[in-house]
Amino acid sequence: MNDIHDDRLAVYEIGYLIISSVPEDQVGAETDKVKKIIVDSGAEVIAEEMPHREHLAYTMRRKTVAGSYEKYEEAYFGWVKFEVSSLKVEAVKNAVSLIPTVLRMLLITTVRENTYLGKRAAEVVANLTLKRPVIKGVDAAPIEKKDAAPATIEEMDKSIDEMVKEV
Repeated sequence: MNDIHDDRLAVYEIGYLIISSVPEDQVGAETDKVKKIIVDSGAEVIAEEMPHREHLAYTMRRKTVAGSYEKYEEAYFGWVKFEVSSLKVEAVKNAVSLIPTVLRMLLITTVRENTYLGKRAAEVVANLTLKRPVIKGVDAAPIEKKDAAPATIEEMDKSIDEMVKEV
C-alpha cells in the first residue's frame, strides 16, 4: 500500500518577519539562522530576498516569558524559496517558528519559476503593447489607442439594455 505521506521533492516559500528591535546590522545574522535551518534539512535554496524594514498593516503582539505582550508596528520582512522533501518541510516550519526573533512566518507550496515581479510589476505592465493576433503567419500592425471621451450615463444604460435582452 502507498503511504499518504510519500517522500517527494516539492518547492516551498517561507516568508518571515523579524522583530524590529533587532539592530539593522544584526538582521543578516538572524536571516542566516533561518537559511541554516532550511539548508540543514537538505533543501536546495532557489531564491531569496534579504529582509527589509516594513511598516506592518496592523499592530502585532507577542507574549513574552513574563506574561506581558510586546507590540510591533514594524518588522523586517524576508523570504526564501527552496526545494525539499515533503517529509522534512514540517520540521523546517517548526524550527523557524521557534527562532526567538521571528515574529511570524508563513510557509506555502509554490513553483520553481520566478513569479515575483515586485516593484517592476508596474513597469512591465506599462510596457505591454496591444497587438493584433497573428493571422496565417503574418503579424499585423499594433492596434492604435484612441483617446475616447468618457461615456455618459445614457450611453452606459443603452449599452446595458442591449446586452440584457429579454427572450
